[in-house]
Amino acid sequence: MGGNTLKGSKSMIGDMKTTKTGQFISRTPQTKFPSLPFGIETGFNSKKRISTMSTPHLLSAKVSFAHVTAALMLAVVWVAAGQGTQAQDQPKLATTAEKPSEDLGVSDEEFKTRSRSLFDGRILAGFEGDASWFRIEDESIVAGRLDQPIPKNQFLATSEKFDNFEFRAEIRMRGEGRNAGIQFRSRRPKKSDDVPPHEMIGYQADAGYSAERSIWGALYDESRRRRMLQLPEPPFEVEWKQPAAGQGTANKTSEQADQDSQSATPEQTDRPEQTDWVKMRIVCHGPRIQISLNGVQTVDYIETEEGIPQVGVIALQIHSGKPAEAWYRNLRILGLD
Repeated sequence: MGGNTLKGSKSMIGDMKTTKTGQFISRTPQTKFPSLPFGIETGFNSKKRISTMSTPHLLSAKVSFAHVTAALMLAVVWVAAGQGTQAQDQPKLATTAEKPSEDLGVSDEEFKTRSRSLFDGRILAGFEGDASWFRIEDESIVAGRLDQPIPKNQFLATSEKFDNFEFRAEIRMRGEGRNAGIQFRSRRPKKSDDVPPHEMIGYQADAGYSAERSIWGALYDESRRRRMLQLPEPPFEVEWKQPAAGQGTANKTSEQADQDSQSATPEQTDRPEQTDWVKMRIVCHGPRIQISLNGVQTVDYIETEEGIPQVGVIALQIHSGKPAEAWYRNLRILGLD
């Protein structure tokens, strides 16, 4: 398939306005206080000095103190009033707008009617990657292996590029590695990127665990900023279970699983855990990205950094590490205007 791009609107969504705050300088008028009478001190020994003065001087001192007190009180009131006026005149700082909660995608019924499949369940037409790490089983794309460690990240990428879209898929994981994800708006590295050719550069909707913490539904920037852009809080937990012994496929009936369990060897019964199928939904429109798992939104992100592409391929990942498999099925996409 060619490198056609789903065309979509490039309009900015969720623009936020900011307000600059002016700088104010207030001048407090100089208040001229009455001078203290001779012989009056403002200190520990002032009482002793006052007691030695004659009565007329003492009266004058009392009056002067009253004047001083009144003047001080007036000055305090004036300054307070001036500051209050300044505070009223000063514009308020703009607060960060609450994160928009509207859904950028379409209804389940519209998606079912209008979307198209990226994988027919039989051949990997329209994909490129290392065939030794990807296979087809039970109409699913299986990334990774359970019989050996995975030495480096592996990606199976579409040849087609997408810009504004809604993408849906189902994922389940097996093995000890438990780290995978779906790349989007991504690309293969160029020689000038100083990134290994097997890698991808772009956004990734994560699946699995990292350092014993669930990263299901997180948004990671692969081989570019190399950091989490948004992490669900609290973590999105996915139930793990021990598969029936001998279960090599994802769609066996309970009767088939029981038969496999009875005929399994000890090595087969000691298999790593696996998850049930998890429904992942990725919606991109302009600078905004939403990720949901099983109908629960885990990411609502607005890209603010300039120069980040809003178009690219979609790729399925299995992370380097211990033996593991990531199963992907029902890959469908719908272009958004």
